[in-house]
Amino acid sequence: MTTHSVPPPSDPRHLLAMKRALVDRVRREQRGAWFPLLVFAAVRLGAAPVVRYGQGDHHPGGLPPAMWYWPVALVLAYAAISWFYLRRARRLGLGTRVGPYLALGLVLVVLITVYVVWTAKNPGFLGDLHGPSPFALFFNTVVSPAGTIGLALLLLAWIERSWPLLAITCGYLAAMLSSGTLPDPSPWGFLPGLLLDGGILLFGGVGLALLQRVRVRSAA
Repeated sequence: MTTHSVPPPSDPRHLLAMKRALVDRVRREQRGAWFPLLVFAAVRLGAAPVVRYGQGDHHPGGLPPAMWYWPVALVLAYAAISWFYLRRARRLGLGTRVGPYLALGLVLVVLITVYVVWTAKNPGFLGDLHGPSPFALFFNTVVSPAGTIGLALLLLAWIERSWPLLAITCGYLAAMLSSGTLPDPSPWGFLPGLLLDGGILLFGGVGLALLQRVRVRSAA
């Protein structure tokens, strides 16, 4: 019969290993990025009829409905995400670390809304950034309401230490940039790009949900 030495409870290496295992388990339990991805997929795909029929200048106050859709939809999305994480924290008995993510998301909504409204009222503002150059395309994509989704998700990927979420977010931003280089004069020319962006968020959310379920079951 063989015997194995068991490290004493006060062994520093043993305590450090236990701490790392506990931190990894807490982070795994706290992850819930699949829900924001699904919420933002609904917001992105729901913009299709608004973008198609809500453009133009003949609207009250000179602002088309498409400009009102994004701030309202994004604020409601962040409210739903906040509810989800708080409910999850109460159920698991673990604190949530998404406060900075929610704060950044709301700040971006306010800043981008102000920027979009200002540029609509003042078409000549930053006119050099509205041309066909690659930098103008990148700038307009990043500062768009849909682009702020990707920026906030980058922070969430860092908070949750999630490489899959980072890959999904990078794919989403890359899809937005690539779709902007293929103009289509038809009324529904925006739809393929929007479906691609929303589809990445949708399938990414479903994939993360399934991945987390498998990890929780394997750790149980």
